[in-house]
Amino acid sequence: MDNNYQTNVKHMPLPYFEVDEKLNVLARSDKSVELFNQINNFLDIVDLESREKAVKFLSKPYGKEIELVLTTAHSPYSLFSCSICWNEGIGYLLCVEQTEKIKELEDRIEKQCNRLAETNYELLTQKEHLEQSLKRILELSANFIKLSESVGLVPLTGELHPDLFEENHITLTNIAHEGRISVMFFDFCSVDKLSEDGINAFSQLIHSLSLIGVTCYVIGLKAEHAFYLKNKNLNQNTYFMRNLDEIIQIDHEYYPPKNSILLN
Repeated sequence: MDNNYQTNVKHMPLPYFEVDEKLNVLARSDKSVELFNQINNFLDIVDLESREKAVKFLSKPYGKEIELVLTTAHSPYSLFSCSICWNEGIGYLLCVEQTEKIKELEDRIEKQCNRLAETNYELLTQKEHLEQSLKRILELSANFIKLSESVGLVPLTGELHPDLFEENHITLTNIAHEGRISVMFFDFCSVDKLSEDGINAFSQLIHSLSLIGVTCYVIGLKAEHAFYLKNKNLNQNTYFMRNLDEIIQIDHEYYPPKNSILLN
């Protein structure tokens, strides 16, 4: 190559290489030296995972434009668009850094992360609202009604779920202790479904109430409820009565009434 040609190559404003068929560097622009330092083979600056791709698409006769991850003097991973043209065994290779493309990709990733963060926050807020609603529903599903100075009624509704008693366990025991409640009725009239875990949680509540001197009554049981509760581990001081009318007819000073039945 003559000196004028070499000078023209050196002063090209972009990273430029002339390579042989094995991608050995024959000539280069000053811009390529500034960006990549001195290299003997173009593959020396190609990321390891991209080298097979580089060899395939930059070699004859496949010479075309491809994107490669190259190592620069400033960054180990930079995206470049590389195009090559072959003539008489020499490849004329031009590398253009995809700065704008990277920036666009980073912006898209950032926006996506922001959207995900907003979605996660919205989901968390919805979850908290649902948990609060569930808590309130559970509280209302075991509401305490004071019938007299020492007698209370807890009407139960819906499914006899363990969460129902776990949510109200402390509340009911505190009410009984602080209000000096000695008798508490649990009304099953509006209970639809029983579960093993629900019965166990109910049994724990009954046990806690009995420890502070509360006698517990279960009223309004349906036939399938009574059969289900028959052999469960309820406290021995728990009694069964048919309905609220029966309660009204009884003098509360004489609990347990003669016609009540021990569940165990």
